[in-house]
Amino acid sequence: MQAVVLHHLGEAPRFGTFHDPEPREGEILVRMTAAVIRPADLAIARGRHPCMPLQLPYVCGRDGVGYLADGQSVYFRASRSPYGAMAEFVPAEWVVPIPEGVDPAMAAALVGPALTAWLPLSVRADLMPGETVMVLGASGVVGRLAVQAARLQGAGRVIAAGHRVDLLTLLGADALIDLGQPPSMLRHAFATYAADGIDVVLDFVWGETLELLLSALVQSDSPPMAAADRGVRVVSAVDRRAGSVMMAPTAVRDSRVVLMGCGPANHPPAEDLILLVREILACMRDGDLALEIEPVPMDQVAVAWQRAAETERRVVLTCA
Repeated sequence: MQAVVLHHLGEAPRFGTFHDPEPREGEILVRMTAAVIRPADLAIARGRHPCMPLQLPYVCGRDGVGYLADGQSVYFRASRSPYGAMAEFVPAEWVVPIPEGVDPAMAAALVGPALTAWLPLSVRADLMPGETVMVLGASGVVGRLAVQAARLQGAGRVIAAGHRVDLLTLLGADALIDLGQPPSMLRHAFATYAADGIDVVLDFVWGETLELLLSALVQSDSPPMAAADRGVRVVSAVDRRAGSVMMAPTAVRDSRVVLMGCGPANHPPAEDLILLVREILACMRDGDLALEIEPVPMDQVAVAWQRAAETERRVVLTCA
């Protein structure tokens, strides 16, 4: 079969041939039509990602869209190395039908980052209707989706904090915070919104920004938490390569903060992920979610790989 194959770490993958997969028990063979080039794929090829392939050569990609033997269009998650998503045939771990009217290339590009936004809110923070959500790092692709996800999951108020305020104004958030302002001013902004009440913080930034927020959430003279008070749930979904956070003990001792992470170690089982993907695809069908994408034929992967490193758009490899 034809595929996008990584032969050596530190080099871009190449379009070529790879041996056909033989599906194992429980796997589903999918004929791929679209697969996104994720930032993680770029990092893996450079040899700078924690999830490195166990063997080379290796077919790149984690998820995409294709169709089954009966013609059903599906979103899929690739199951095992070295068979990734960027190939004519993929042994999938699980699949979800694509609703009519949803563009396959858009689904391939959007479902993955949307899951990164959905999971912290629905699974870790257990967001309840009417609660206030702050998104730290709302300027990036996943951050922008997180603002939309919070609204779609019933948040009563959404505060978007990011570096590109001009872009944030397009998100429809209830309030905006410019993360580029001086630390003293940023902490004051955080404290102002904290005084009004924050229920969930979704963090894609880490570092000094989170330190300032945690210090702003300290309320040493506050009354004891009520039995039904779930605190300020701070969920970090930041990249594993981020640095450290310096946190005074008062940040957790004298605040309502509940600090947690969201990553592969605490993702729900496949059946719950499938339900979330169905929800995301339904939002796409209804016109509530979209991304800027750039489709490129798979045999032009050299051009596509370079474009993916240069643009904020999600570059999607397509296969006829």
